[in-house]
Amino acid sequence: MSLPDRPCSEAEIEAQIAYLSATPVSGLADALRVRRLRMRQGVVRSLRALGNLKTEFGELGPLIPSPMEGEPKFRIHEVVPTLRANPTADPDLLRCIEQFIEKDRRGAVVYNVTILRSVADRIIKDGNKRTLAFFERRRGLNDPIYFPVFVLEEATPGT
Repeated sequence: MSLPDRPCSEAEIEAQIAYLSATPVSGLADALRVRRLRMRQGVVRSLRALGNLKTEFGELGPLIPSPMEGEPKFRIHEVVPTLRANPTADPDLLRCIEQFIEKDRRGAVVYNVTILRSVADRIIKDGNKRTLAFFERRRGLNDPIYFPVFVLEEATPGT
């Protein structure tokens, strides 16, 4: 995995602020606006690395993730198999992911994915279902991937 690759331009930052402002994680847009967070363009280059990223899902219905370091969240590779093995856990979430998988088959998904990076974690804050669809459609392939993401991290003085 190559996170992050390059700084984002002011235009990219402004576009992402506008996009995130209309999402459930609009607080990230506010943090970008006041420069509490900085944004870089990253690329995930392997399915294994993508599958090991944490999602925003700390629960799938009544199910919780296995104990792990950092914030307890399900990883990309765990979500769909867990939902399929427990069909009553969160059928609406599974249905939504399956709709994205079908859209991915048709090439109709716009992949705008935002990851929050801290010392302990890399968590997908926006674009979880789209990332799950991308991963599930390619699960089992050994080919390298090119999956661009925006990486947010705490701004340090001088950055």
